[in-house]
Amino acid sequence: MRPINIDEKRVGLLAPVFSLRRENDLGIGDTKAVLSTIDFCKQMHINYLQILPINETSEDNSPYNTLSSIAYDPMLVTMEPDFIPGLSSEDLKFSNLEKERLEDHLIDYKTVKSIKKKLFEKAFYRFIASSHLVKKKEFILFCKNNQDWLATYTLFRFLVDENAGNTHWNDWPEEIKTYENAIEWLKRQKDQKWILEKRRFYSFIQWVAYTQWKQVREYADSKNIKLMGDIPYGINRYSSDVWASQELFDCQWSCGAPPETFFQGDEFVKKWGQNWGFPLYRWENHEAESFRWWKRRILQTTKIFHAFRLDHVLGFFRIYAFPWFPEQNNEFLSLSTEEIKSKTGGKLPRFFPGPDEPETSALINANQGKKILSVILETAKNEIVIAEDLGLVPHYVRPLLQKMGIPGFTIPMFERLADHSYKPITQYPALSVATYATHDHPPLRVQFNQLCQRAAQNPNSEERRELQRIADFLGWNISELPNHYDSRLHLRFIETLLHSPCWLVVFTISDLLGIELQFNHPGSRPEDNWKDRLDKPIMDYLEEPEFGSKLKKIKELIDQTKRS
Repeated sequence: MRPINIDEKRVGLLAPVFSLRRENDLGIGDTKAVLSTIDFCKQMHINYLQILPINETSEDNSPYNTLSSIAYDPMLVTMEPDFIPGLSSEDLKFSNLEKERLEDHLIDYKTVKSIKKKLFEKAFYRFIASSHLVKKKEFILFCKNNQDWLATYTLFRFLVDENAGNTHWNDWPEEIKTYENAIEWLKRQKDQKWILEKRRFYSFIQWVAYTQWKQVREYADSKNIKLMGDIPYGINRYSSDVWASQELFDCQWSCGAPPETFFQGDEFVKKWGQNWGFPLYRWENHEAESFRWWKRRILQTTKIFHAFRLDHVLGFFRIYAFPWFPEQNNEFLSLSTEEIKSKTGGKLPRFFPGPDEPETSALINANQGKKILSVILETAKNEIVIAEDLGLVPHYVRPLLQKMGIPGFTIPMFERLADHSYKPITQYPALSVATYATHDHPPLRVQFNQLCQRAAQNPNSEERRELQRIADFLGWNISELPNHYDSRLHLRFIETLLHSPCWLVVFTISDLLGIELQFNHPGSRPEDNWKDRLDKPIMDYLEEPEFGSKLKKIKELIDQTKRS
């Protein structure tokens, strides 16, 4: 990893791709919308554009629960003739019902996925039949250079189609439940040409996606904007990766996070924590193959991104896990500890390799995390690695990250002194990414307005004391605080964080604009997440009277704090 110069202060914007909007998009943000966002960053003197993972998502559409650690999400591809060989403008004519669903303010994933797959099929067969010799050579070269993962991925996608779209490979016929068995099964099939064509179709999608993302990288380079990607900690247990390399994963346990005070969600989350459903990593097997799987994942990320965030870095040290899957949570919610043990053969949710007490156990966890992160840093080479170190953070994690030169996250609401007041911003670590919220947190507007409402109902409440702490944090008298989130307060929040000593300050698009958009609600129903979009194309906000003047002042603050 390239060392970070903490004296060069920078500012970033977090904008999930799916949430972006542009004219004539197909109901979801795409690579062309990212190009506009790069222009927005350039105009605002913002240095880094952070986006969420861009790998292919599963049924819940979560960018953190992907079907592949490598393959790109077809949903984020720009579907226009200039962007996809073989696609015709005539293909982009839809029924009134389809238009209505694509223009909704929320993403209709079912419609979007159906339409984009049909468009890809039309483009693919037209491309195969065409005389685009140069493009065909590029496609062949892409397939050759990516054979190490395309071979398993395309076979998996073909088998999913053969099983009526069911990705749950453990439900498939025995002869294709493993990659090795599927290869033998494949040899026995008569219509090899048809199968190869179906697999080439999925290779075509990945080639198109890779080409578009490389164009995004090149455009960012031309504008001197750095792209920050995101690598999920886990991988879907029904992904092509787990199916093809079952020896690397323990599917009997389910990754998650222990209960904490901030993310309460439903009753299960309050009592037991978050059950994400990912299998555990068999780290000893990853180490036996020199962490080949992780290295490939990192190298693929650095093809596009100048920096990347490691999601839930705490999991590399020790991961909290459940002996049941998320869909079984309700079965265990009301059970006692002894009842759960009798149902699971004596197993309870626990940390792997072990807890952080006693100190000898903490040392084992610390050494494991250091070993894995060292491999990641070495593989990242010249790109920057950032650690999402939020939650119940063990005492050894942040000192170790600082020693390794890896910035973690600093979120003011979590940085408290013994009396619960906000830690002075001057005490924030320089090697750090400061932000008010990630994609998981409510925007500032939502947090503040809810706080004001509760404080108004009970003037002597903890909420009233929290408003006093916020006023102190902002350097204001509490009488200066408005009773609702307004432009003056918005700009003060922005200015305060920009003055921090942190190397990088990142604002979500919601907090930059001062709107209520939240992209994920941990602990809520999956179908309620990852659907919200901006009301208009991002560049339009610069011209809107309501937003334009605020954005102009924010740009001036960025310049004044020497972060541009």
